[in-house]
Amino acid sequence: MGTPQSIVPMLQIISGPFTGQLFTLERDVTIIGRNPECDVVLQPKSVSRRHAAIVRKEGGFLLRDMGSTRGTFVNGVKLTNPVMLQDGNTLQIGELLLTFSSRLVSIQDGDEEQSTVYAAIDVVNQSSSKNLPVVRPEVKLRALRLISQELGGTLVLAELLDRIFNSLFELFPRAERGFVLVRDSGSQTLVPEAIRSRTGPPGELTISKTVLNRVLNDGHAILSKDTAKEFPESQSVSESEIRSLMCVPLLDQDRKPVGIMQIDTRDGRGRFDQDDLDLLVAVASQISVAVQNARLHKALLRQREMEQELLFARQVMSALLPDRPASVPGYDFWAYYEPARHVGGDYYGFFPMGPVPAEAPRWAIAVGDVVGKGMPAALLTAKLSAEVRLFLQGDPDPAWVVGQLNHQFDDGGVLDLYITFLLVFLDVETGRLRVVNAGHPCPMVRRRDGRLEEVGKGASGLPLSIMPGYPYEVSETTLELGETMILYTDGVTDAMNPAGDRFGDAELRRALIGAGTGAAAAGDAIVKAVQRFVAERQQFDDITLVCLARG
Repeated sequence: MGTPQSIVPMLQIISGPFTGQLFTLERDVTIIGRNPECDVVLQPKSVSRRHAAIVRKEGGFLLRDMGSTRGTFVNGVKLTNPVMLQDGNTLQIGELLLTFSSRLVSIQDGDEEQSTVYAAIDVVNQSSSKNLPVVRPEVKLRALRLISQELGGTLVLAELLDRIFNSLFELFPRAERGFVLVRDSGSQTLVPEAIRSRTGPPGELTISKTVLNRVLNDGHAILSKDTAKEFPESQSVSESEIRSLMCVPLLDQDRKPVGIMQIDTRDGRGRFDQDDLDLLVAVASQISVAVQNARLHKALLRQREMEQELLFARQVMSALLPDRPASVPGYDFWAYYEPARHVGGDYYGFFPMGPVPAEAPRWAIAVGDVVGKGMPAALLTAKLSAEVRLFLQGDPDPAWVVGQLNHQFDDGGVLDLYITFLLVFLDVETGRLRVVNAGHPCPMVRRRDGRLEEVGKGASGLPLSIMPGYPYEVSETTLELGETMILYTDGVTDAMNPAGDRFGDAELRRALIGAGTGAAAAGDAIVKAVQRFVAERQQFDDITLVCLARG
C-alpha cells in the first residue's frame, strides 16, 4: 500500500500561551476570528469576531482581511489588499503570531530499499511476537501512570496531544521535538495533529518516505541512533539534521496503523537506545486509544453540529411552505408534507390571484419535486418557492409562468438537477381548472359518480431545466360540487413496504375512491393507506399531497 504524499497546509501559533497549536486549511474558504462559528477560532479579545479569511485559489492560498479592528499583518506589513501566502510567512492576527506552511511536515522520497535501523519492533503483531519489548516494571508503571494522568482530563485532541508530549518529554529527557500525523479516513491525506518542541518553535520537519512506509504501512516501531548514517541516501534525513529518532505507529481498534508518532533529537550526545524504544512502544497503545477516542469525539461533535444545522434548515424549509387557505367560499383545501430526511426537495404553495386573498377570484396551486434529496434539493426548492411567487404576480397565463420557470432554472444550471412541476389555476366562481404539467404525476379528480379522472395526461411536458424554450400546454377541466382533486409527488406512489413492493397507482386510486367527502377526508385516507402499506420500513423519498374539494 502506497503512502499518501500530501500533507494539508497549516497555520501554527508561534508565540504566546497557545504556541504550537495547529490549524488545518482543508476548506476552500477558511474564516479566522474569535466567533465560535469561525473555522479557525482564536480566543484573545484582540482578535476580531471575523478577522480574516484564507481562500484556496489557483493552487495557492489567498489571505484577506475582513475589516478587523486591529488589522491583519503579513511579515510585519499591514494588509491593504489580499495577498498570496508563501511558505514561512508570519501572520499577526491581534496579539497572536502564526506561521503559514504548505508543508509543515513534508514527506520526501528517499531510497526505497529497507534501510538498516538500529532496532525495529513489529507493533501490529506484537501479541504473537517472541520478541516483546522488555521494560523494567517500575519504569513501565511510572510511564503508564504519567500518561494516564494526562489522558483523563480532556477529549480535545489538540489539548490531549499537548499533554502527551509534555509527558513524553519528561519520560525521554533526550527528546527535543515530536509530532503526530494521522491519516484522514476520507481523503487518505496525512493530517499533522500536533508538532511540539521542548524549547522554542519546532521549525519545519521532514520525514523520510522510507521511514514512514515502515511505520505506517508495516506497523513497525523504529529506532535510529544516527539517521544520517543509517539512511545515507535519504535527502530528507540528511537535511533534517536529526541525529536520533523513534517513530511508532498509532493503531485503531482493529490494530491497523492509522497514524504515526515520532520524537527525535538533533544532539549527537543524546541519542535514544533500545530501552527508550521499548518504553515508547509500551505506552504507544495507550496513546493510540486516547487519540482514537479524541478523534471520535471530534467527529461526534461535528455530527451533532451538522444535525443542529439540518434541524434549523428543516424549520426554515417548513416556514417556506404556506398554510392552506383559511377561507375560500365554496372550497376546502388540505395539504401534507413529510421529507425523507431533515430537509427535502418537495414543494407546494397556494397563491391568491387578487389584491384581497379572502376575495381573490382565482387561486394558483403549485406542487414541485426536485429530483434529488438532502441539502442540494432543499436549496433548489427554496429558489423555486421564490421564483414561483415572483412570476405569479399580476394576472399571468399558467403556461407562460411555467415557461419562465423553465428558462430561469435552465439558465442558472443549478447542480444539474431538474424539477417536476405542476401548476393549477382555479377560478373560484366557475370551478374552472387550468393545468400545466412539467413532467409531474398528473392531478387526479374524483367525480361525483365515483369515477377517477387524470387531468392533462396527454399534455404533460418535460421537467423544468431539461430543454430551454420548451412549449408547455394548458389542459382544462371543471371541478363540480362534491368533487375532489388531488395533487401529489411520486413519494406517495413510490412508497415501499418491507417486501420491496411499491404502493403504486392502484392503491392510491383505491384509497381515494374509498375516502369520505371533502379535502381533509381524502387526504387523511391516502396518508393512512400509505402508512399502513409501508409498515415499519424507513421512508426513502419525500411525500407531498395537496387536496382541493368543492362543496
